[in-house]
Amino acid sequence: MDRSRELGEGRITHLLIKFSIPAIVGMMVNALYNVVDRIFVGQGVGSMAIAGITIGFPMMIVLMAFGMLIGQGANALISIRLGEGKREEAELIMGNAMVLLAVSSLILTVLGLIFMDPLLRLFGASEAVLPFGRAYMKIIYFGAVFQGIGFGMNNFIRSEGNPKIAMMTMLIGAVLNTILDPIFIYTFKMGSRVRLGPPFCHRRLRQYG
Repeated sequence: MDRSRELGEGRITHLLIKFSIPAIVGMMVNALYNVVDRIFVGQGVGSMAIAGITIGFPMMIVLMAFGMLIGQGANALISIRLGEGKREEAELIMGNAMVLLAVSSLILTVLGLIFMDPLLRLFGASEAVLPFGRAYMKIIYFGAVFQGIGFGMNNFIRSEGNPKIAMMTMLIGAVLNTILDPIFIYTFKMGSRVRLGPPFCHRRLRQYG
């Protein structure tokens, strides 16, 4: 059965299982990113680096929130249009959502870089932790556009009836993140951490002192 027809005519129970299980696995993988990162950063860089990552986490959540807001909103509209057989409108919504994801990510990046130190202090960074949080968040913001588009695209893939592909993109990122973290921290002696996540954007935290 065609994917569009399956979404419109398939049994609800079957569709619920087909879409919910990959989504649950994807959410668990997302949670593992931070667990794996903290393990390697704590062992390879130190407690101050973990503090820097933790202080910057709320700023990362804002980036993720905007990506998911636009991605999931567009996902609902795309699914409705595909169900109505209006494929051209669905493609137009996807294109507009992609532009909105890129523009909003750029705006957040500029604002984040300008107000980085005040924001980090607002979230509790001390003078000792501030350099770690600053170094980490600079790289996060440099990859913010790609991350935002990655979150949106993941939702678009689901709306077209490919939940397994959406899950696999997250799994690939998680596996590469787990492999590259120790390579960059221990093998290359960078005193840093690299996260490779959707859509495979590199982030590095340099060790100070």
